[in-house]
Amino acid sequence: MYYYSFNYVYSSATNDLLNQQIENSKNQTILISKMLSERLSSGYSKSQVREEFQKSIENMSIENSFVCMFDSTGREICHPNQQKIGKMLSENNSVIKFISNQKAEINFKKAIIEKKATGGLRELKKYTEIVYLNPVKNTNWIVASHANVEKFRTIFSNLKEKLSLIFILVWLSSSLLIYFVLQFMNSINLKKIGEINRDTGKQYFNELKTISKTLDKKEEITKRVLADKGNQLTPVFINNIAFIFTENKITYIIEYNNEKSSINLTLDELFKSLNQNTFYRASRQIIVSAKAIDKIQKYGTTQLKVFTNPISPIDIIISKAKLTEFKKWAGKN
Repeated sequence: MYYYSFNYVYSSATNDLLNQQIENSKNQTILISKMLSERLSSGYSKSQVREEFQKSIENMSIENSFVCMFDSTGREICHPNQQKIGKMLSENNSVIKFISNQKAEINFKKAIIEKKATGGLRELKKYTEIVYLNPVKNTNWIVASHANVEKFRTIFSNLKEKLSLIFILVWLSSSLLIYFVLQFMNSINLKKIGEINRDTGKQYFNELKTISKTLDKKEEITKRVLADKGNQLTPVFINNIAFIFTENKITYIIEYNNEKSSINLTLDELFKSLNQNTFYRASRQIIVSAKAIDKIQKYGTTQLKVFTNPISPIDIIISKAKLTEFKKWAGKN
């Protein structure tokens, strides 16, 4: 009876540790996915956000645990080891088995293609690891958190040795006493694992915040541009620009005081250097500042017409395709 009690408690403690790690991995991927989604919602491009994330995890140790990111085709797009980037998962690469039901499993690549939020024990040919997948909202990205099972096996082995000693010493006492001791030891190990994951998570997010602040500072550097006013080159401050438009392949800048100047740059080149929370690319012909918008009216059944002060020499029509994006941008300003 004591032997079976011992095995039951040991098995229960092992499953608790694995479930705790899967829960920690789940929380980690949810937090990272949410942060990446918020960066995209703030106006940063996918390439900027992906580069930020790659820089935050680059060259980090993958011995204990790490995070990476796939696209929905199964291609690795971010990984601490840069040599892994661009590699495609094979169809029979591995499966994920669920702790609660070892008979239930799902193909790892299939879970990524279907953008499933799931996790468990990932079994590969040479090793097994704990993994959790979580998709990034409004993208084809899937964040994956990996944890080395070998580290947990060491914990399990040490735990078993201690439990065996306790079992020999107190097996005459009662199986109930063994149960409470095991629960106590289990809680200590769970706490240690939680602390390891929290420290790892903080390291990722501190790196992301540092890189984000650096990028924000780079954006603040562009405060003025050099434009043609008559026969002179004059600096035009970004804060004074009401809108920028093209006409006959010439790019014109209109300031709030209605002064007009031209610049030898395309709208695409100018837009990249502007704060996209303040300026909006309304069409192929015009970029408009939020402060210059006087009123917005419905135009037809699926479009909007924007009126500015000073008055724009060309009509500013928001197409049906840009309607949702424009409303979201305008609502922030």
